[in-house]
Amino acid sequence: MTRQKKKIATAHLAHLQVAPADPRPKLAKELNLAFPHASLTFLCFILTTFFFVDTLTAQTNKTTKPKFETFKPINTNQYYTNSTLTQPSQQTPTQNYSIGATANDIMEQTYRNAEQQMGQYMDRPYLTPQQNQQARQNYIINKSVPSNNDNGATNKQHQELLNILNEANTNETGKRMNFEYYKSVDFASKTKPYTDALNSLKNMATGNKPISLKDAFYITENAYGNTYLSYKEYCNIIKENTDFIKQMMIQNGLDPRNNEAIHKAIQKFGKDTTSINLPKNEMTKITIKKHIPYTYDYIDYKGEKDFRNYFVTKAFATGTGQCSSLPVVYGILAESLGATFYLSTAPNHSFIKYPDNAGKIHNYEPTSHWNISDDWYSEHMYITPQAENTGIYLDTLNKFMIIGDCIANLGISYLNKYGVADGTFLNECINASMKCFPKQNNLQAILLRSSVLAHMLDRLFYTNGIKDLKDIDKVKGARDLYEALQQNELLIKSLGYEEMPAGLYEQQMNLQEFRGKVQQEKGFNGKEKRNLFININN
Repeated sequence: MTRQKKKIATAHLAHLQVAPADPRPKLAKELNLAFPHASLTFLCFILTTFFFVDTLTAQTNKTTKPKFETFKPINTNQYYTNSTLTQPSQQTPTQNYSIGATANDIMEQTYRNAEQQMGQYMDRPYLTPQQNQQARQNYIINKSVPSNNDNGATNKQHQELLNILNEANTNETGKRMNFEYYKSVDFASKTKPYTDALNSLKNMATGNKPISLKDAFYITENAYGNTYLSYKEYCNIIKENTDFIKQMMIQNGLDPRNNEAIHKAIQKFGKDTTSINLPKNEMTKITIKKHIPYTYDYIDYKGEKDFRNYFVTKAFATGTGQCSSLPVVYGILAESLGATFYLSTAPNHSFIKYPDNAGKIHNYEPTSHWNISDDWYSEHMYITPQAENTGIYLDTLNKFMIIGDCIANLGISYLNKYGVADGTFLNECINASMKCFPKQNNLQAILLRSSVLAHMLDRLFYTNGIKDLKDIDKVKGARDLYEALQQNELLIKSLGYEEMPAGLYEQQMNLQEFRGKVQQEKGFNGKEKRNLFININN
């Protein structure tokens, strides 16, 4: 999975202790011990566990015990090598848990594996959960301070670049065309939805067109094609949602012009089954209208089978989504209701920020319906102090910046569908996206730039039959691309970006696999269009 996909990926892990109002503290505590690391790549999986189980129980009577298979990570295609490297790359340690292992045993093994992956493994005694937590915090703090010992650092960086290049090679398979084809009328016709979408988004970004997040996300997703909804259907669903929330507020004595009240109403609308009374109609006899809440979709969470699983149009059409789409559903409803809000990001995750009537900013998780503080995100989600200081995480993204993020996502969608092509369109997306961020710190666009450089370098190597990077100077222009990629990766690191320790990856994948299997066994299909509104006759 590319780093771009990780950012908009669906799954996340978190300590359940962050929910102060959790009615099941014992189970929360047990899960907290079992999964201590809370990597944000997988935050929503535990954040939404209770909501997921309750929803499936309510929506199906199937009780068949699910069957689970062992998760098997996909092997990366190592097409390229670099024989000049003096050290082999670290491999993900195997998770060996004995039968009957306690949650503390699993947690301790996880930390040891992470240490080994980070080259910090030491022969040490068993640590308590609290000691492990402190050790992890020390690691994060130390990572933000440059080390005087640079031994092996250069070699490690070149290994990382090699991995990025191999990933690009895998993604380009089946998408390479004759370079001249990208200048052809046929290719221009095929990609016209993307160029039209980019122009529309740039018009919003430059003030030539009013900013509409509702339109921006539809434009972005419609370029990919085969959306779940037509634009008319999409607008109708948003209007029906908005009208329902307004009426619900009025019938409950809430001011539909009060920002804090609007947010509380949206949160209840997304979390609970809600209802409003309708005027009596002798023709229909309908007196009550109900709305069932949006739910989390765990199946194909990486969008490998269907890229549209990330889309907000899919969430509105099916009533199911994840941490890339459900916060956008919330944001679009807030926009339609005239509320002030911001989108915010953490590693591989997005959520909502909004001001109360006193101006204090609150965080809200539309996937789990919890309020989580910035301090908690920083403390548990591998967010380095540098990442928070540079604003790549936990910042308040206004509508202008969200448009910039849409432009970057448009580029990712293009890359997924057509590959890098000649790089022109993707570079336009990157440049336009960065202009929307005053600090020039749109991580999504900067990560996309690395992908473009790696894909272009792969195209150059592949065309000239180069597989070993020691032969880089045999191809004109290759070293320039490689050095540009190297500099961009240094920029990413200087912003405080850190990937989840690879030693934790397989453990979290098993959790994802488990959730998806449960959903499948319950017979809950998050890909079918359905109406969340229910009319009740008197």
